[in-house]
Amino acid sequence: MGQIHVVTDSGSDLPVKLREELGIQVVPLTVRFGDEVFKDGVDLTAAEFYARLKQETRMPSTSQPSPAEFVEVYERIAKPGDTIISIHLSSKMSGTYQSAMLATTMIDPKITVHVVDSRAASLGIGVPTIAAAKAAQAGKSAEEILTEVEGILDSLRVYFVVDTLEYLQRNGRIGLASALVGTLLNIKPVLTLVDGQVAPFEKIRGRAKAFKRLRELGAEFRERNPGKQLKAAVSHADNQTEADTLAEALPEILDLQDEVVVGEIGATIGVHAGPGTVAVFLYCV
Repeated sequence: MGQIHVVTDSGSDLPVKLREELGIQVVPLTVRFGDEVFKDGVDLTAAEFYARLKQETRMPSTSQPSPAEFVEVYERIAKPGDTIISIHLSSKMSGTYQSAMLATTMIDPKITVHVVDSRAASLGIGVPTIAAAKAAQAGKSAEEILTEVEGILDSLRVYFVVDTLEYLQRNGRIGLASALVGTLLNIKPVLTLVDGQVAPFEKIRGRAKAFKRLRELGAEFRERNPGKQLKAAVSHADNQTEADTLAEALPEILDLQDEVVVGEIGATIGVHAGPGTVAVFLYCV
């Protein structure tokens, strides 16, 4: 039996140390500031991106990797007889999943590739990718790994608070939350993902109450899943303090056995979410 490799994209916001420990390959999306083009996480760090974002008057944009870029990665890491599990940004938000699918038709047919539409973003992609890599290291079969990944994605609940809806609106990723635009004074909406796209969850007055609501949603998730092993992750866009505060509260709220993974939202997702965003990811294993 060949080796199993795990691939994701830069929208997964996985900490570099964790990626390296688990041998996860990341295919970067492209970020554009006018005529300047960067590979997310390769020649533009998250810190550099947010510093640049605060200075720029032009809204940056992103584009998915080409199928050829996926082919290069797939054929570099795998040999005939190997299997690749490739987990990517929601197909409702990006063409990355479609590029990966096209790449599977362009590589050596003796390399098996399973492309997974996460229906999520940021650590919503990252946490099933971590699980897949750990399962591969533990010697599980591709079928067992894919079942585990789908189980996580089926149970996954994502809630996030943004400083402003401007970035989601201007980049066309606002999805079902478009009805909120223009109606918010001191309202900080708690947003979620529904069928792979952004959707409103609740309107909360004030940022402190919005973060209190995120903690309450953790408690509600625990109540809905009695007897199950729960896990959580938190990601943030240039907002380490509030992310850490939330991450420190979750183990007690959820009675967690494992630590909360905290990731920084890079340029791929930060272009759309904007600085200040904090997201919580709740799931069962």
